[in-house]
Amino acid sequence: MNRDEQHQHLIRVSRTFAFTIPFLPDPLADVVSNAYLLCRIADTVEDDPKADVSAKTRWLKAFAACAATGFRDPVRVLELSYEASALVKEGAVSAEYALMRDLDKVVARTRSYRRELVTIVCHGVEILAYGMAEQLDGMEIRSEQDVDRYCYAVAGVVGEMLAQLFAAMNHRIDKKALHTLAISFGEGLQLTNILKDRFADKADRDATFLPQAEDHEGRTQVQHYVALTRGHLDNAVAFILHIPCMDYGVRLFCLVNVIMAFLTLKRVARFPEGPGSALKISRRAVKVSAVLCMLCARFNLGVRALSFFVGLGLPAIRRDPEELLQRVSRW
Repeated sequence: MNRDEQHQHLIRVSRTFAFTIPFLPDPLADVVSNAYLLCRIADTVEDDPKADVSAKTRWLKAFAACAATGFRDPVRVLELSYEASALVKEGAVSAEYALMRDLDKVVARTRSYRRELVTIVCHGVEILAYGMAEQLDGMEIRSEQDVDRYCYAVAGVVGEMLAQLFAAMNHRIDKKALHTLAISFGEGLQLTNILKDRFADKADRDATFLPQAEDHEGRTQVQHYVALTRGHLDNAVAFILHIPCMDYGVRLFCLVNVIMAFLTLKRVARFPEGPGSALKISRRAVKVSAVLCMLCARFNLGVRALSFFVGLGLPAIRRDPEELLQRVSRW
């Protein structure tokens, strides 16, 4: 699979990341695109509404085990591609099904990168796929700690993987500080998506990812999770500030995603009862926010000012990123 073919898959399965990943410098943009497709493959299997749950669980564990070996066995990779294609044939949309059929080609591109990057990507995919299998294996989300574990399995580990990739490409990055904030960064983006998609998740999958929470400030359930998400997004801003200003593309990639999350969260706060269509930010807002991020990403003051402005009016429940890391990380 060449780079253009990989990017076409990315466009078809995620317009958001097809928009933001090209902000990254080479070769990071290529590696992160590839890592995203591997994660999306696992996510497609987990989310398939028609496939047998036990079969999905077995496949995800097998995919995790294969990733743990660095995808060294091409025959096993091809078998996993055939198995995944059969699993999701009835339930996946055409773009996702096409990605499954090209799983072996995606993996072949993964293995073309230098060894350090392959190790990081494969370790992240292993943790993510195994965590998704555990979710399907009967883990219930009954408390905020369960929410943390779920968000780690599907997004926090992606934050860790990005932190490791960024540090591998620039050894002047404070790797420990970045990794400490990485899970909170990922959870902030994931909670934003959960809040935005909660009506569709309930209607289409009868799934609820936000259990009733005790809030000592008298907030409603949605208001509580909005405040919790805002706290994670504040940590995501701190994550960006730990990336050197010279890494403009990396900062821009992160900042655009975080600012779009802030804008989405403000719509959730404004329309707590929906409808779901009211929670999506407009294309114009995306374009304007991208331009503002381009102007601000290079400067710490600009990052702080822009995030402060878009977060005005949103309450915050601050989380200790170190405590979260120690409690949920499997890295």
